[in-house]
Amino acid sequence: MQFNQDFIKFLSNYGFIIREDDLYHYTPSPQKDPQEHSEELIICPLLHWVWLKVSGEDRKKFLQGQLTCDVHSLTEHHGHLGAHCNRQGKVIATFYIYWRDGAYYLHLPRSAAQPLQDALKQYAKFSKVNIEYDDLDWISVGIAGKHSYKPLRQYVGLEPPLPNQQCFHQDVYVHRVPGTIDRFVCSTRLNQMIPLWQTFLSHKATLANESIWSKYDIDHRFAHIRLKTSGLFTPHALTLPEHQGVSFTKGCYTGQEIVARMHYLGRARPALCYSAHPLDISYSIGDTLLDAQKQPIGTVLESYIDFPKKTQYLLVVSQ
Repeated sequence: MQFNQDFIKFLSNYGFIIREDDLYHYTPSPQKDPQEHSEELIICPLLHWVWLKVSGEDRKKFLQGQLTCDVHSLTEHHGHLGAHCNRQGKVIATFYIYWRDGAYYLHLPRSAAQPLQDALKQYAKFSKVNIEYDDLDWISVGIAGKHSYKPLRQYVGLEPPLPNQQCFHQDVYVHRVPGTIDRFVCSTRLNQMIPLWQTFLSHKATLANESIWSKYDIDHRFAHIRLKTSGLFTPHALTLPEHQGVSFTKGCYTGQEIVARMHYLGRARPALCYSAHPLDISYSIGDTLLDAQKQPIGTVLESYIDFPKKTQYLLVVSQ
């Protein structure tokens, strides 16, 4: 998938850009480590995230029969965590879903977007819906820290007060991400992103690599599905019910019978676990985590490396 090249060029003024495996990786110019100042204002470009747009006459009915979350509960000011499962109840993709401008927008890791689009299109053959990537001009940045509300109020006029809520001003959309730290996704076009970015810098924001976003997800014990982990785990293994990403009252959706059976029968299932270990062995998403005796523990879903502390933090689905 293509990237907004004008945004990539803009970012190069504030750090280094490397392209690897069809992805752009941003490293800010040398500055203080955001991990050592986690309560301060942090901004990072979300180059590895995309928006899928679902529109058309049957959009609501179609998604209600496909997603784990209750689409009827979505409004212009309240979004939701959600997932799409296969018929075996295994999660193909996780996302945040929002309603705006007469369509549904799913925000998710870039590598899982194509499997999700392909899976939804299989069920959309007889529905009047369009499932497509959003406009290439649409770009997003992540904002975090206890002072993040200040620049938002200056530029947008307000900030969403509760998790999964959103607000907008002209062409700028702000979504509040659940968690113990104040965290927002700001999405807009480049002509609005440049002054928004500069507003955050005027508030002494620390620029960060996108990996810090994974660190916040690890701290919050929320794991996103990516290409290498797509179709492997149930919503329960990802703690989606605990994060209100599954509705057990909405009715049928793909994989619903299996998900509901696991929930109501309380059967033993894989669990999402937190792990921190020295950097003698580095794990990537999709790798099998081994114990000291080289025996498999589980599959890595989220990873963050703290180089100063020589420690890697992981979220793992146990075997």
